[in-house]
Amino acid sequence: MAGALALVASACGDDGESAAPSVEGDAPADPGEGPRGCEPVGVELEGQASETVAVRLDEYAFDPDTIEVGAGTVTFEARNVGEEEHELAFLPGGGDVPLNAEGEPDEDALEQAGAFELEAFGPGQTCNATYTLEPGSYTLFCIVQAPDGQTHLSKGMRGELVVR
Repeated sequence: MAGALALVASACGDDGESAAPSVEGDAPADPGEGPRGCEPVGVELEGQASETVAVRLDEYAFDPDTIEVGAGTVTFEARNVGEEEHELAFLPGGGDVPLNAEGEPDEDALEQAGAFELEAFGPGQTCNATYTLEPGSYTLFCIVQAPDGQTHLSKGMRGELVVR
């Protein structure tokens, strides 16, 4: 359902070219490295945003878990209030996040479906992601690995975004 999404986003520190949206498995950061820092997405679009939505990321849920916004440019202000790293990923078309034979998120299927994300960032941080969204349903999810090796998604960290 990549056609359901008009995405214009790039990560900070970019050379001005648009970054291709992607969702990659996020293993926990090396404990010696400390938590990952925020890498905002779509900074150049923030001034065009018609809405800003605050989303809290915690173990293992989004608050709110259902979000409704108007089509167009929207900023998501994601605040990690948990003790683990979290990400805010979007699956256009809604529905279940595709899994591979091992029950893990299927990265190839996610890419083909046009999934995109605000990369994982550490506890206590707030990170913004601004996207231009087409009307439709999107599944929100986090596939960061918890300390026990399971993904946050498998522990129930999913939600729904409805774009009118």
